[in-house]
Amino acid sequence: MRFNRLSGLWIGTIAAFALLAALAAVRAADWSYGADTGTFVQIVLDAFGGMHNGVEQTTHYRFHWSPTLVLLWPFLAATHSLWVLQVILAAAAVACAPLLAAIARARGLERGIADRIGAVALVYPPLVAVGFGEFRDLGLLPALALGWWLAVQRRSWGWVAGLALLLAGLREDVCLELALIGLVVAADGFLRRDRGLIAAGLGSAALGVASDAIYALVVLPRVGPWPPSHFYVYPFANGPAELLLAPLTHPLAFAAAILTLGRLTYVLEAFVPLAFVPLRSRLAWLAVPGFAIVLLANSGLVWRMGMHYAALWIPWLLIAFAAGISTLARPRRWTTIAFVLSAVVLIAFSPLHPLHYLKPSYRALGDARTVLAAVPAGASVSTHDEWYTAIAAEHPRAEVLGTQFVGGGADYIVFAADFPNLTTQFILKSKMPETIACRDYHLVMQRGAVFAYRRGGHPHRCI
Repeated sequence: MRFNRLSGLWIGTIAAFALLAALAAVRAADWSYGADTGTFVQIVLDAFGGMHNGVEQTTHYRFHWSPTLVLLWPFLAATHSLWVLQVILAAAAVACAPLLAAIARARGLERGIADRIGAVALVYPPLVAVGFGEFRDLGLLPALALGWWLAVQRRSWGWVAGLALLLAGLREDVCLELALIGLVVAADGFLRRDRGLIAAGLGSAALGVASDAIYALVVLPRVGPWPPSHFYVYPFANGPAELLLAPLTHPLAFAAAILTLGRLTYVLEAFVPLAFVPLRSRLAWLAVPGFAIVLLANSGLVWRMGMHYAALWIPWLLIAFAAGISTLARPRRWTTIAFVLSAVVLIAFSPLHPLHYLKPSYRALGDARTVLAAVPAGASVSTHDEWYTAIAAEHPRAEVLGTQFVGGGADYIVFAADFPNLTTQFILKSKMPETIACRDYHLVMQRGAVFAYRRGGHPHRCI
């Protein structure tokens, strides 16, 4: 396709990708990505060695079932660049626009309306936040889910199978969604007497169930208990299974814990930018499993807009948006309303928090770069979150500062006494003298307020 024949939607998609890629370059240069991106850099680079990393201090499979990430290994192995990983995330986010437009066209909408529906995805705040934020495995979900749904609509069974396989290897909670939504597709096939839909739905559901079964029965018994279960622990429920039964066993306690103002505003932040149009379609029910996974968590960080967990419901809500637009007498007007609302929220109430992230993580990054460059690539080094991410690709044994206080200890500690976060100022600074003395660390380099300590072979005994 020649550039002068590109549609407005494709021009907007390319422009959005270029903007997100440029912002990623700024953040990479300013070392403003936190530990999550560094964690996934190490996870992907160790894709064939167990996906170990310096944050989780073990295989990533103990925390999440993400074998699909193996497919990203060639990109990082060739570049060792965290920016490349973030660009992949940006590409996955903006790809939702043409995919959503194609889904709308498959419903019989004219190309102009379909493209306007896709354009809304380019400014939908929860999705843009996922594409702008740190890399997480869930960031790939919206594009993969929309692609799977489009393949189902087009009866492209090979694509359905391939994308279902990728979804089943993305995360254990995604497997649950795939199983439930696959059953919905199969049920629709039964009503239509469509054997293709039945096979696609049941096959996808079976992949989701089988993948979760492998994780629960084969993987977790070998790597340890599943730490994320703590998100679903309440006084009346100990874990996800008991929590799902809590509305029946402890209805009042469940309602008091879950029906909160914070969760209500989160739901409003999801629906208001789309002008509540998804509620016009029964397909909005597809978003319920994702919302449940997010809203049942006991931590407000999970249901804070701008976090990657929103990816669990974003694609299904966008699908319902496209279906809802198709029911309206004036679809052009409603796509305009949704676009404007999304743009206003994105600018005035941005979940991207650009003023915080689009600036250097430290006032003297030159000092930090100089000191960290002196650490041998094969040595283990413990340093601040953002600095850990900046060096994670070249230092496979890098870890986040703080882990050495609970046992073990890195070969090097690189520490800025004036690093601007509460953990450093109120916890790490007070612990550092004891750590240096008790574990035989010696100052080997200093630039400004940035210090590098190397551990000796004879740690002192401290009481």
